[in-house]
Amino acid sequence: MLQELIRMTNDGDRSLESREREERRLGARQLRARQRAERRLEEGLMEIAWSRLC
Repeated sequence: MLQELIRMTNDGDRSLESREREERRLGARQLRARQRAERRLEEGLMEIAWSRLC
């Protein structure tokens, strides 16, 4: 899971313009699936950050 989080954060460096173009191509179902994956990623990163604070 940690490797996936690292990979996805590296993918997050893509430009906003290319991401918007890609989202326009996606259907609604795929877009929702991507948004869920991004939320899970953010939650995972926050969980790691909080665990390091404790």
